[in-house]
Amino acid sequence: MDFATISGKIATGRIGHALSRLVPATSIWEREWDVCCVLDGCRLDLMREVAAAGHDALPGPEGVDSLWSVGSQSAEWMDRTFAPEYREEMARTAYVTGNPFSSQSCEHILITSDDVLPLEADDFGVFHEAWREEWVDDDISTIPPDSLTDAAIAIWRAREELGIDRVLVHYMQPHAPFRSQPGWFFGSADIEHWGQFTDGDDEDEIDLEDLEPAEREALEALAEAEAKEDDDTDSMNDPWIKLRNGELAADAVWAAYRDNLEWVLDDVARLLANCDGRVAMTSDHGNAIGEYGVWSHPPGTPVPALRRVPWVVREGHDRGACEPALPDGIRETSTDDETATDGTEIESRLEALGYR
Repeated sequence: MDFATISGKIATGRIGHALSRLVPATSIWEREWDVCCVLDGCRLDLMREVAAAGHDALPGPEGVDSLWSVGSQSAEWMDRTFAPEYREEMARTAYVTGNPFSSQSCEHILITSDDVLPLEADDFGVFHEAWREEWVDDDISTIPPDSLTDAAIAIWRAREELGIDRVLVHYMQPHAPFRSQPGWFFGSADIEHWGQFTDGDDEDEIDLEDLEPAEREALEALAEAEAKEDDDTDSMNDPWIKLRNGELAADAVWAAYRDNLEWVLDDVARLLANCDGRVAMTSDHGNAIGEYGVWSHPPGTPVPALRRVPWVVREGHDRGACEPALPDGIRETSTDDETATDGTEIESRLEALGYR
């Protein structure tokens, strides 16, 4: 086992989880902003590269500051950002999210607590899980940034009526899948292949004791074959693991990653032209490309490539360039539509993002 592999195992194992808590992290609540845009999975060097190229949403590269994120993966970031000690700040904030982890209990992520996830409407002044209604399964399976921007603009303009004074909008880009490379990712047609999700109430569950020995052997052989196939496809939607495995070229992955960032920044530019106030841009985590033997963005990992994320603040000016409506039901205090997206769909959307 080489040094990089050993380092990676330490960084993402129990030692890494302990060290992760020692990183001098800064919660977004400790910074000043009116609208905060979380660009999921954005590396600091990528943001500075796009800033140097002169994107309208960004200052020059010298204006791209940084902070140490509270997590190295989305669920970990949510767990620490929406912790009980921040209830007062959350109560006056609208959270518009495209990230399906908002609905997950995440017991499988050992470093998350039992106090935060899944998120609930009562946690925020306004809670809008845009991914439930705005997810698309076209060339790639994701939620594009435009519906999140529309919701954020409409909510910000109605902030006094809604009783909030900040909007936190969690975009899914530049996180994979990449719009410029749909062939790298599973599409929604594979949802049945991904469907390993169960709620524990499967009425058709087979009792092995009822099977003949030959039938039981055949079923066990099928299960072993499916398990091997699952192992072979674990990284199907994670380009960083494909890059590690030599299945993709580094330049191609970086170009597609940058294109995804430009995609979301084009919409942030639209937000800047339709919201008065301080508009911040940051990320929940970065993506490791081999630093200390780490790839992608495992939770509990104190690697700078994952934890040191961009921090940019621009002044927005509402020029009334667009007039989006408030999302349906945004004034309702209940979440009666939470069951509109069932567990299998949620699981498939996390799969499309590379989390399953």
